[in-house]
Amino acid sequence: MKELEGDRFFPLLLYQDYQRPANVADFVAEVGVDPVVGLSRDDAMTRRALYGANRVTPPVNCPSWVCCLLPCLMRTASMQAYQEALPREATVRRRVAVAQGQPATRRMRMDAMSLVYGDVVELKTGDVAGADLRVVECSDDCVVDQTTLEGGDEEAGQGGSRKLVTTDTPPSHLQQDPLHCGNIVPMTAHVLEGTAVAVVVSTGDRTLWGRMVAHHEWPPAPGTVLRKKEKGGEEEQTSLIV
Repeated sequence: MKELEGDRFFPLLLYQDYQRPANVADFVAEVGVDPVVGLSRDDAMTRRALYGANRVTPPVNCPSWVCCLLPCLMRTASMQAYQEALPREATVRRRVAVAQGQPATRRMRMDAMSLVYGDVVELKTGDVAGADLRVVECSDDCVVDQTTLEGGDEEAGQGGSRKLVTTDTPPSHLQQDPLHCGNIVPMTAHVLEGTAVAVVVSTGDRTLWGRMVAHHEWPPAPGTVLRKKEKGGEEEQTSLIV
């Protein structure tokens, strides 16, 4: 975990940092978590106090004194899309102590807003990623849908935003784009099939989704995936399923 000003921790800021260290064992050691058992409750509370809640600021974020306009604001297209994309729950591994002080794990279904950097998350078919995640274990058939971040297109069909999940570190030229990294499951991505175990690398406004919302790049316009493919031309293939 990166450190600054004594023992105060700060989150990862650059997308390529999601891949560092490249080796999974070194990665979890730097994050400070055992992926088999997860963080303890006390560790999670400490990290939450440092980072805040795992909340992405809505595209329409008005002060409380305009609450009389809230019903109208909630009906805007961007706010409706935000509510639909917002992850609700996550399955987390929590470290607990048992007899003789040996660590054990407890699987907990919890509010996605409670996720913190370093949490170990289990994913299965039908789940929605509650934060930006780096995969440390997955089934061979694990596939996610990133339509909420990439947009959809009738010509591209449903395959345009699908990605095969892997634990492999992607080539360096892809590491700036989490959408093209097979070992990264970004917040709001849907698991279509398979299972995975992943570690939270970014939460809230620091996630890819959070940054897109903050820079008014979300929701993506229809056809975004198709236009990106046309623009890419003869670029090297990635793990995207087409």
